[in-house]
Formats: sequence, C-alpha cells, structure tokens
Amino acid sequence: MSLIQQKQRQPMIASSVRGFRADIQGLRAIAVAAVVLYHFWPHRLPGGFIGVDVFFVISGFLITAHLIKAPPQGIKQVISFWMRRVKRLLPASFLVILLSVLGIWLLAPETVWQDWGIQALAATFYMQNWYLATSKVDYMAEADAPSPFQHFWSLAVEEQFYFVWPVLIGVVAFVALKRRIPLRTAVLGAVGVIFLGSLVFSVLQTSEDSGIAYFSTFTRAWEFAVGALVAALGTRAVAPKADALSAVASWVGLAAIFGSALLFTGELPFPGYIALLPVLGTALVILSHGTHRYSPARFLGWGPMRVLGDHSYALYLWHWPLLVLAPYLFADFKAIQKIGLLLLAFVLSVLTQRLVETRFRKYLDSPAWLSAPRFLAVGSLCLALTAGGFNAVAQHNVSSVQDVRASVAEVKKDLGVRCFAANGLSSEDCVEATAGLDELAPAPVVAKNDKPDAYADDCFASQTTDFSERPVCNYGKGKTKVALVGNSHAGHWLPAVQIMADRNDWSVDTYVASRCAVMDEEQDFDSETKSEGCAEYEDWVTKQFREKGYDLIITSNRQSLPVEGYSLDGSEKPAEEAYKQTLKDWKATGAKIMVIRDTPWPGETMKNVPDCVAAADKKAVTKCSADRDSWEPMDPQYQAVTALKDPDIGRVNLNDAFCKDETCYSVIGGVIAYFDHSHLSETFSASLSGKLEKRMREELPDSSLWVR
Repeated sequence: MSLIQQKQRQPMIASSVRGFRADIQGLRAIAVAAVVLYHFWPHRLPGGFIGVDVFFVISGFLITAHLIKAPPQGIKQVISFWMRRVKRLLPASFLVILLSVLGIWLLAPETVWQDWGIQALAATFYMQNWYLATSKVDYMAEADAPSPFQHFWSLAVEEQFYFVWPVLIGVVAFVALKRRIPLRTAVLGAVGVIFLGSLVFSVLQTSEDSGIAYFSTFTRAWEFAVGALVAALGTRAVAPKADALSAVASWVGLAAIFGSALLFTGELPFPGYIALLPVLGTALVILSHGTHRYSPARFLGWGPMRVLGDHSYALYLWHWPLLVLAPYLFADFKAIQKIGLLLLAFVLSVLTQRLVETRFRKYLDSPAWLSAPRFLAVGSLCLALTAGGFNAVAQHNVSSVQDVRASVAEVKKDLGVRCFAANGLSSEDCVEATAGLDELAPAPVVAKNDKPDAYADDCFASQTTDFSERPVCNYGKGKTKVALVGNSHAGHWLPAVQIMADRNDWSVDTYVASRCAVMDEEQDFDSETKSEGCAEYEDWVTKQFREKGYDLIITSNRQSLPVEGYSLDGSEKPAEEAYKQTLKDWKATGAKIMVIRDTPWPGETMKNVPDCVAAADKKAVTKCSADRDSWEPMDPQYQAVTALKDPDIGRVNLNDAFCKDETCYSVIGGVIAYFDHSHLSETFSASLSGKLEKRMREELPDSSLWVR
C-alpha cells in the first residue's frame, strides 16, 4: 500500500491533476481507516479489507498520470523513477521491519521465530504476497499465527507494480511515437488490455482458489489499471467539476466504498468480480472530482481527513505489528488496550512521517555517499542479515531439542507410566504432576512438526487440486485389510492405528482428504469445484472399498464446513443422514466399520496450541485449557451410528483422554497433544493406541480382526 505516502503537496502527479487534490487525500484517509478498523475490530467493519483496493486504484491513477506527463525515454529515466520510490517508501518500511524483528525477539514465543524470520526476509524484498500465496493459504496453515509482516503483502504488490509500470509506459510511449499515435490513446489501449486480461484471470482464479487469488499480483493488476485508465483519459476528464451530476457521481462512488466496507465479509470469494464495487467506486470519485457545494469535497478535504491521509502510509506500516505483538504483552487484550494501541500507532506514524519519511526524501542523494541506490543496497543487506541471523537462531533452538524420543523418555521418567500422555487425566495427581514439569514432550518448537507420517508421505487429497489427486498410502503388510478414511481428523489417528496394525497383523490403506468430510452430501467450500471434488471423492472412496474388499474401515471426520444449503449449526441433521447412507454403502462392501468420535477442538479458544504452550511456559496446563462445552464439537457421523443400530458398525469415544470433568486440556500427561489448533500430535496419538484398541475390541469383538 505504498501509494499512501505519496504527498500531493509536491506536484508530481501529472498534467491531469493541477495542484493538490484534497479528495484523493481524503480517499487515502478512508482507505487506511477501513483497513485499520477492520484489523482491530473485524466484526464491526467486516469488509474493511477493501481499503487495500482503494489504495491500488489511487496508485494506478497517480503513477500513470505522472508517467504520461514524463514518459521514460531510457533505462536511466526508469532507474530514476525507481530510486524516487526507494526514497519515499523504504526508509519507513525498513525501520518498521527492523523494530518488528526486535519486538518478536522480546515478546513472541520461540515457536513463531523461524516462520516470522522468513517473512521478515520476504517483506524486506517485497515478496511477501507470493510467500503468503504459496505457503499460507492451505487449510493446514490456517492455525499459523499471523506475522507482524503479513500486511506487507499489499506493499509488495504495489512495489511490483512500480517496478513494471514505468517500463510498460516507456515501451508504449516508444511505440506510440513510432506509429504516430497519441500517447494517451496508446496508453488507453495497452492498459485496457491489461485491465480485461487481469480481471478475467482474477474472476477465474478466485473461483478456483480464492486464497491464492487474494495475494496474487496478477489478480490485482486490473485494479491499478482502472486508476491508470482514469489518468489516461486526460486533464479535462479529471478536472474539477462544479455541476450537480459530478456531485451525485462522487457520492455514488463513496457509497460504493462505504457499502463494500460495511457489507462485504471475509467469506466472500475475493477479489474477483466482487472487487469491482469498491474499485469502480474509487475511480468514480477520482474521475468526478466534484467541487459542487453539495459534493463530498468538503468532507474529503476536512482537516482531520487530510491529517489522516498525510500519515496513512506510516499508520498502515505501524498498526499491524503493534496489533500482532501486543497480545503477548497484555494478559487481557480488550477494547481499552486496543484504543491505546491505536493511539500509539498514530503517534508513531506522525513521528515516522516527520523524522523518517520527510527527512530521507530530503537528504537522500544530497551527499554522494548517501545515495538512494546505496541506501537500497546497504539497507536491504542489513535487514537480510538481521532477519537471516534471527532465522538461524530459531533453527538452532529447534535443532537443540529436536530429539522427540529423548524428550518422551525424560517426561515418562519424571511422571511414570501411570500419568504419562494418554493416562495424564487418570487422576488429579497426574494433572498436578504435569503442571509441575520443567519440560514437555516434545518441546513446543518441535511440537509444530510432530505430525503423523501421512503428512511427510503426502497422503492427503488436497483442496488445491479440487481433490482430483487421490493418493493412497499403505502402512503394514499384514493379512487383515484395513482402511483409514476421512478428513485430516482421520489422518491424525494414523500413529495409533499404525501401532495397532503391528500388533494385529494389519495392512492399512489411508483415504484421507484435507478438510473434506467423506460423506454422501455436497459441502459448502469456497468454490463450486472444491464442493464437487469433495463429493466425487466420496464416490471414488466407496468404489475403492467395493473393489478392494477391506475387512475393517476406521473413519473419523471433523465437520468444519456446512452441508450445501445449510448453515454450519444447521448442518447437523442433514449431515447425520448423509453419513448414515455412506456408512450403509461401506457396510455393503462386507467390511466392519468403526467410527471414532471427533476429538476436542482447541481452535475455538486459541489459534495454535504449541504457540500457546510456549507463551504460557509453566502455566501451560491451565492457560492452554478451556471449558469442555467450547471444545467438544458436534459429530454427526458418530451420531449416525446410534441411528443405524448395526452390530457391524461400532463407535468409540476417547474424549475422556482429553477432558476431565468440565475442562479440556491441550497439555496432557507431559505431552503437547496438538501440533496446531486441532490436529493430534504424533506423540499423543500414538499414546492413545492402547485405549483405542481396547474400546474397538469391545465394540467389534470379531476375532478375525484381532490377534489374541
């Protein structure tokens, strides 16, 4: 969102804009206020994220207007343009990145250091959007805590725009000169093609994978292009207009922006065609440039709006890292703390604008030794070394406690088998003994990677391919054929099932899919292709069961998505009916079936269990626990077994290993039970093997399944 800092007091805008445009500064104020309020109070302004789109349009307009006025005629002019951006943008952003790394080191738990160190590097080189698009949009990454650098994704998109745009306009200007075409006409044509191509791609990509589309430069290019098209219309088109029609048009544009901020939600597939509303609304305000007495010009040029617009770039930089790091400092992070933090962010933005932004713009290039290229090179190198060194320290910390077996042996020795892991809630004494431990198994920085083999072996059908790729992994070579089926909450039982397979001469095949609950009903994903792909996966699994003839099918699912046409809360009954049909179909293949009740879900009260444990330290047992009612999820598949009343379809509930009385725990018997916000760690899942087998034997006593 680097456009924020471009001060209109300097006549760098273009011939299409004569002097300072207070309405654009007011749009900046609206945009940054929308983003900040959305981050601080997302439920109050659910569509505030559209402030980014407003900034993109403004940036496209201002930069294109400037380049049309003085199109680059060679590489020197292009480099000069880039260096002006360096002088305006990098001093403040480098400062925030550096202090954010320091804040992480002082306040954040070690469990986030490694990932956040990488993100500091991505932010430094303005590649944060691609880092997020490639690593943070998958379902399994949703429990990762947002880093203090996450907001740099929009700055990265803008910097990539700034890098390409002068080259594009320079080429267009060269072709226009050769072909004797008016420059504005040539720009309109070239930018029009970019607008259409990017918009179509944005709509398609958003329908396929809205997570990647949200961060992609290619799905956002059309938003800059809209502003560029307005600039290319020329001076007269954007000149001040005192007529009533322009006043009405300005208000309509503002209504589109405010309406989007108030009515849009994060559940909408965005950007895609939905982003047309705030984007075209912004363009309409810029194009109308209404100065009629009843136009919004007075509101947009109001003193406080101008002040907010002046400091919007720095405010955008500061507010997010403060918001991310503050909860590690305050035990209770509520409204009063948020208001104080917001005031602090504004104070820091004022100081940054005056002491950093303005001074560096003035003094960079003044002495030869302090040139913009040198500042870019030295500053980037220093930040890279800082972030890289921080990441190296994080990796060393992980490697020093990497031996899970050693930590398990140590904790087991301290607690005794009677209280270790799955037995940790067998008595109040065991709970107290766990609370008194100095070390846990595994250490929190290792627990995030303490995952079942299904993850390393890439056994999951993925949302990114709409479940069209359907890997089946095999564990064990026994005579009894067993299938483990469901979504990731079936996959986290694999360590327990593997131990049972060794004891009972089983051969286990996995049929697991990321987030897709395997049931005879379509579920409401964020795209129709995913919904259809998940439904097709269930059909395929049933066909595999018919062809391969399994002796036992073990299944479990987390109901994290609603049934198509229902809300999540309203999905319980239709999902139960769908599971009944699926279980009947599987029973018809000749297999015995065992349904494992879904495990408690800490994600209702904490973002990530290892992070919580690391931050809470010795108070983890109490601080990283919660009321049973808030953690135990609905499980329509488990309920379906009761309705079927079939002796060959059993069910087991091991939630007593997670919850005692009215409290559920995430640290149990000295073991961190989850590797994220809901999935069992490999260590804890394996410890449940004995309990699971005992109860399964009671439900399905068929001797052909068990080795006595």
